[in-house]
Amino acid sequence: MYKLYWSAGSAAMAPQAIILESGARAEFVKIDSDRNEQKGADYLKLNPHGRVPTLVYDNDQVMYESAAICQFLVEQHPELNLAPAVGAPDRARYLQWMAYLTNTVQEAIMHWWHGENFIDGEPEQAKLKAKSEERLARMWTFLDNEIATRGPHLCGEPFYACDYFLVMLIRWSRMMAKPGHAYPHLNALIRETLKRPAYAKMLALQGIDQAV
Repeated sequence: MYKLYWSAGSAAMAPQAIILESGARAEFVKIDSDRNEQKGADYLKLNPHGRVPTLVYDNDQVMYESAAICQFLVEQHPELNLAPAVGAPDRARYLQWMAYLTNTVQEAIMHWWHGENFIDGEPEQAKLKAKSEERLARMWTFLDNEIATRGPHLCGEPFYACDYFLVMLIRWSRMMAKPGHAYPHLNALIRETLKRPAYAKMLALQGIDQAV
């Protein structure tokens, strides 16, 4: 039994899709970020950083950080084949992508959306936003080329949790001048992912869609 705390369009997207794909018993608890519920006293007892997602498992065990939750879930459900086994030839590449996506791509997107968390002053935040979009354009190009040459997914033929994570991050770029879905091979990955029943169900449950 899992309990996943989420808000629409947040970093809970990929973990929720994995839980849905597993078919495990789960409770999905919506946190209304518009009302700042993630900063409420009760939620901060679970996640002192006041962010989503947070996962509760085995009745009272708590973890947060989306990429870590994804990795935990795929290890709990190896039958899903959403991550290569330890010792598999593509294990190192899979781990590389999970780290790159959360440490580099996600960070740049956070600079774009939440410049106030990194620097004071609207003019400086505007400069940070512009620079972040420049950086992301290089990242999308790099990722698009990687899939073009090694695809159809980040690790080649198998679809893994890192692909779910990438498609989630691409959605966050939807308001940029050139969003991630504008790149042809990234677009193809999104279209394929949208056909996965668990991802489609996650979007429906969260009441969101994804541009292609």
